[in-house]
Amino acid sequence: MSVVDEIKQRLDIVEFISTYVPLQKSGRTYKALCPFHTEKTPSFIVFPETQTWRCFGACSTGGDIFSFVMRRENVDFPEALRMLAEKAGIALRPLDRAEMELKGEKERLQAINLTAAQYYHHLLMHSPQGEAARRYLERRGVKRETMVAFQLGYAPEEWHALEEHLKRANFAPEDILKAGLTVKSESGAVYDRFRGRLMFPIRDMQGHVIGFGGRVLDDSQPKYLNTPQTPLFDKGSALYGIDLTHKSIRESGTAIVVEGYMDVIIPYQCGVTNLVACMGTALTEEHLKILKRMTKQLILALDPDAAGMRAVERGVEAAQKGLEHKVVPVLTAKGLVRYEEQLNAEIRILVLPEGLDPDELILRDRSRWDQLVANALPVVEYFTDLVLNAVDLSKAQGKREAVSRLLPVIAAIDNPVARTHYLQRLAQRVRMDERQLLPELERLRAGPARSSPPDRVAKAPAPTAPTSPLGLEERCLALLLGFPDLLPDVLEVAELSADVFQDERNRQIFEALRRFTSEHDEWSPEHFALGLDTELKAHVESLLQTLHVGPPLSPEAAHEDLMKCSTRLRKSYLSHLLRDLRFVLQDAQEQGAQERIRELNATIERLTRDYLESDKRFYAATLLGRKKAKEGPLSSDGI
Repeated sequence: MSVVDEIKQRLDIVEFISTYVPLQKSGRTYKALCPFHTEKTPSFIVFPETQTWRCFGACSTGGDIFSFVMRRENVDFPEALRMLAEKAGIALRPLDRAEMELKGEKERLQAINLTAAQYYHHLLMHSPQGEAARRYLERRGVKRETMVAFQLGYAPEEWHALEEHLKRANFAPEDILKAGLTVKSESGAVYDRFRGRLMFPIRDMQGHVIGFGGRVLDDSQPKYLNTPQTPLFDKGSALYGIDLTHKSIRESGTAIVVEGYMDVIIPYQCGVTNLVACMGTALTEEHLKILKRMTKQLILALDPDAAGMRAVERGVEAAQKGLEHKVVPVLTAKGLVRYEEQLNAEIRILVLPEGLDPDELILRDRSRWDQLVANALPVVEYFTDLVLNAVDLSKAQGKREAVSRLLPVIAAIDNPVARTHYLQRLAQRVRMDERQLLPELERLRAGPARSSPPDRVAKAPAPTAPTSPLGLEERCLALLLGFPDLLPDVLEVAELSADVFQDERNRQIFEALRRFTSEHDEWSPEHFALGLDTELKAHVESLLQTLHVGPPLSPEAAHEDLMKCSTRLRKSYLSHLLRDLRFVLQDAQEQGAQERIRELNATIERLTRDYLESDKRFYAATLLGRKKAKEGPLSSDGI
């Protein structure tokens, strides 16, 4: 039995989830208000028989005890595994020497940073040295309780004050240096990095202090100074305020990304609690990995100057790469259906008034801020106006720049009507025939993430694949790992998605496989495994070993086996989902909730049609089905 299975055996999902939300028994299930979004009518259901949960409301997602912890605590699979193993009293595999050393180092640096934050905070709040910094914050409108909430601090204008304080706390000089709190000169002298600065502790999602930002109180340079790259701190992945605002981001369904520390602090004080700051850098894919666990809607609110606009542009590019995509059917011009990936998220741009930062605007006119948030522009609208007004369209160079910057944005539009509208608008402004722009637009849309799988040449009937000792999920995943070039067919024909995998390990590996194949031209199991944690690596190795038991599969046999497994897996997923929905429907009928009953009946009807379509796809994947397809439909005389 694997560690994951042992954890599931020891921890009852009903008892576990009830420690987070009050569950109410409803027939054979338990229900509650969803912990992941705001609602008035319970749509969160826990199923004791299958040890799973599902939100039938706005989230429209579900999973097992691992996926619940990952979503609720905003952690990745390894951390969820560690948390649940500790809860179940199960010892995980002992860390090897290198892992132990890294873990110990990080814990020491976290302790050093926490002690430094407490030291800086005490000086700000209670010492005469911190008076200038306190006055500055008061002028900016920061209240005392807000200074405490964000643990703001002051670094004294001394060369060794923090260093000596940390040494007295028995921290090693080399660890203080690794934490980035001291600097070593070429001559070997060591001194405090932050001196005479207002200090902003930077925390991760779990509240650990991972670094600092320091602002001068005069005109000296640099105005802002951050902790350098350390084992804990990476500016390209840190989000200021995330420890305090992640709950509000999840509940509101929107994350507003701002630029600076004060842009988070003042709004938070005024009740706007769904902001994070990327601390002067453009939004990166690492930032998106954190945010996409909580929301699918981003509003970028950066400065309206040229640098701010470029930061927005880079942020949108990162978001389009880093946010989740979904596979949807698209009707081609020839009336055929193809499948392509679309961004499963919404990105909007909040254009700030000239000369005002978010904190200044909210203090001056909260209602105007709320209006700007409500009226934030869709990305394409914003960029079209920005670029067309910024370039000189009377010159060839300006036209080239407009086309090169706007075509990728237009290509990313999923709606064909809107895409055509903006293409026509661009063509009119640069005075070109839109047909001249179409080839480049189609090339951009036919990139790796959007490409449809090539048609397969019909093969001679292949021998039936041997019976597998693996479960359906594991068999499907093992075949994909053994024959990753079949993934496009599975996505298109079987409509396979991560949701159909109930085991969180399988779900994580499937998503990792999709990412890997979209980012790499060549498949390498060893290279793929490098991106996985120890538990997932072991699971992949186990799947591949079991797949190779017995005679080797030909590509044709693997293709048929995989198509059958995938369609059966999706049918099983839909069957369980329909069963769960009928439990929820029965509950709604007992309560007489007519609107809810209508919604559930419509969903059940839609999923039932999908289930029947899965039957057709499963039949089409069989040898007999392919044979019938070759022969063509029967004439009326043959019936």
